[in-house]
Amino acid sequence: MIFFKATDVIYQADQSWIFVVIAEHSPNLCPHSNAIARKQLDRLPEFNEMARKLGIDRVFEGILVPEHKVFMVKSPSFEAVRKLMVDTGLVQRNTITIHQTESLEEFAKEIHSTAPIF
Repeated sequence: MIFFKATDVIYQADQSWIFVVIAEHSPNLCPHSNAIARKQLDRLPEFNEMARKLGIDRVFEGILVPEHKVFMVKSPSFEAVRKLMVDTGLVQRNTITIHQTESLEEFAKEIHSTAPIF
């Protein structure tokens, strides 16, 4: 198995990536049922400021109902997204998965540089 660190990728200074962040929590850590988790939502303006300082724009904030688990951000790096998850405390009550995305146009260009195997 081969692992790549985000630092192995060369980023252009003005390039940002879209990341899908899945933040999944158990029912006992849900703001619907947990007063402490509910108070965390009061910190949303602080979270937005932390994101701004890291160069992160929120593309979509929403919930896959009833699963309570997704939002998307535009960020200069994986590291910035990870730092936001740690600094906001979201990692303390959620299992966090961060996925980098690419556009369909980027994917279309990429597939033409490889030979099909089937």
